[in-house]
Amino acid sequence: MRRTRSSVEIQRYAEDEDDEDFSDILGKPNGAVGKPGRDAENGTLMLNSKLSTNAWLGDEDDDDDPFAQLEEGFDEMDLDANVARDKYARLCTQVEGLVGSLKLSQEDDTLAELSEQLLEVLCDTPETKNVIISAHGMLPILEILETCRHRDIIFNLLRIVNAIIFGDVEIQENLCFVGGIPIITQFASKRYSSEIRLEAAAFVRQMFQTSTLTLQMFVSAGGLKVLVEFLEEDYEEERDLVLIGVNGVWSVFELQGPTPKNDFCRILSRSSVLDPLSLVLSKVLGEDGELAELCEGRIANIFLLFSQAENHVKEIVADRTVLHRVLKELKRMTPNHQITMLKFVKNLSMLSTTLDSLQNSNAIDVLIELLRSNFEEAHFREISNQVLNTIYNLCRLNKSRQEDAALNGIIPVLQRIIKTERPLKEFAYPILCDMAHSGKVGRRELWRNKGLPIYISLLADPYWQVTALDAIFVWLQEETARVEDALLDCSFTQGILRCFTTSKANAFENLLEPLQKLLRLSPPVALSLAHSDLFSRILQKLNSNKAVVRLNLLRIIRSICDASDDPGAVIRRYGLMEAVERLAEVDGAVLVRNMAGELVKACELSERFGTSASKRRPGRRSSSSTTPPGLLSSQSMPPTPTSARSSHSQAYLLDREARQRHAIGGPIPFRPTSRDGNGGSSMPIANGSGNAAKSRLPRTTSSRPPRQSLLTSPKREENVMPNSLGNDATPMAAPNSRRRRRVSGDTR
Repeated sequence: MRRTRSSVEIQRYAEDEDDEDFSDILGKPNGAVGKPGRDAENGTLMLNSKLSTNAWLGDEDDDDDPFAQLEEGFDEMDLDANVARDKYARLCTQVEGLVGSLKLSQEDDTLAELSEQLLEVLCDTPETKNVIISAHGMLPILEILETCRHRDIIFNLLRIVNAIIFGDVEIQENLCFVGGIPIITQFASKRYSSEIRLEAAAFVRQMFQTSTLTLQMFVSAGGLKVLVEFLEEDYEEERDLVLIGVNGVWSVFELQGPTPKNDFCRILSRSSVLDPLSLVLSKVLGEDGELAELCEGRIANIFLLFSQAENHVKEIVADRTVLHRVLKELKRMTPNHQITMLKFVKNLSMLSTTLDSLQNSNAIDVLIELLRSNFEEAHFREISNQVLNTIYNLCRLNKSRQEDAALNGIIPVLQRIIKTERPLKEFAYPILCDMAHSGKVGRRELWRNKGLPIYISLLADPYWQVTALDAIFVWLQEETARVEDALLDCSFTQGILRCFTTSKANAFENLLEPLQKLLRLSPPVALSLAHSDLFSRILQKLNSNKAVVRLNLLRIIRSICDASDDPGAVIRRYGLMEAVERLAEVDGAVLVRNMAGELVKACELSERFGTSASKRRPGRRSSSSTTPPGLLSSQSMPPTPTSARSSHSQAYLLDREARQRHAIGGPIPFRPTSRDGNGGSSMPIANGSGNAAKSRLPRTTSSRPPRQSLLTSPKREENVMPNSLGNDATPMAAPNSRRRRRVSGDTR
């Protein structure tokens, strides 16, 4: 028989006979299987449970009731929960009613009572703040605060706002979005009482401590002015406000946002924020504890950030009062924060317009004393790094500040630092070498502290030998006789020869310029350097491909020859003649060729007239070493009265027989040159007549006739004015004719 579809569906839900065994629930008495649920003896249903095996209905003992434990205390718990729910419901209703009553139309007394009740409920049950938010209570509160002037109402509502937003970023951001920041921060003004200002300050603290967004909106709403007002309060009376201001400014700079820190520095600098901050620093340094040290570090970091801003901000920050106060408190600061503040001072010293303010605030005196007092400390290396950089910036190219540093004892401190490890030397050397450029006071301190031997010892240092030699040259210029004697009496000659012969390419090239200036200035020192090692090095370097190197080497040779009795003998003795002649003939540089030609002619003149002919330059000479290249083109200019003297002086030479007689019979006297090089002639004169024998122009081969032609030319030439005076220039009277008549006894 075929089953229908409906019967099949019904069969799916039919009970199986095998599933009618409930022995797992109803017991099996005596192992027999009877009708389920029947006890063999009592005829009652039995229920097996984990708590009891007794009869389910036959036992009247409540202690064995399996649900007894579940029922114990259920009524009491339910009662307490119901009471709490009822109470909370009543509070919610009350809060909603209070929020609904907060209207601008209410009287001040009513608003004061409502705000006090609402604050009391909120303090007792903080959970009700969600009810205030859900009832849109923040907007009525802000509306009342915007126009209310009643002290109690303002105080209660501010406390309510702070309690609602505490620790809740979402509520804070919503409050900022509806414009709550300017409404609440207005109560931070000094017009309000201290308790109201403290509540406003607590709100400000929430703004810059919770999230970046709230801090950004706080700054955009003019919050920086509020922070500055907090900093300007008296620390003794309003300590909490001041500390909130410090933390607020620090939080603004720690803000990782799109606005550069330089912009915040410029905004705050207009309010002179560092002035009150320096006062707070002085107060904080007098306290102990972790909070005071934290505040000290944050103030130091704020100062450092201002010194890293643009130059305009640095100029505003470099106020003498602020700098003096900060420098005065350096000794009291902890080492780490002290170094941070020293970085602030160093950054300011990098700007030339702030140096006067630093000097007027006694920065040099304070920094030198700080170096002296911390020499044995563990952090001395870092302190000296900052201090020496600052002193170098202050003293560079300024004689008054250099003398100020010298008088405050910087030289012995630098000498002590030089004896330490290498890194600190690099900061001390430039300051010490610059002292030679200072005035009399600085040089007096250098003499007192034996500064010249230190410069000479630096000649062995390849990094500082050029700077040291330049310092010696400057010092020699100012005190020629004393420094010259000191150089001749000490190891200067050995030091120069050592650095000249061992220095590398770049150092050697830089050494030539100050050395040739020094030798030109002091002939005795130049003569002391006439050594074979020096000339061997010169001969080697005359093949340099740099014209300036060849020229400076020739100038050094010329200075040594001028100081010697026989210039030609010096050049010949050390094998320089061939190299010098080659330069005079084929060198491509005009100045090099001219200088080499002068040396060759000096040798020829020395050979012709003997050793005594070279004794003509006891002092400084007029050298072409300072002739600029532009003067080389002046040979095509019309002759000036000065340049015409050479041709005119030839007319007053004595006859050839007298000259030859003196040249053969004995030494020929020479007239010494003046210190400026224009006062006399280096050519021989006869009978002491004093007549000029050569041109007074700088000696170049292209600007004067050969010495032989000067000795043999008997013609008289007239001195003619330059063509620039007119086409019909008339001859001038010879300027030396009157001198000749006076010499010969003919007076007019």
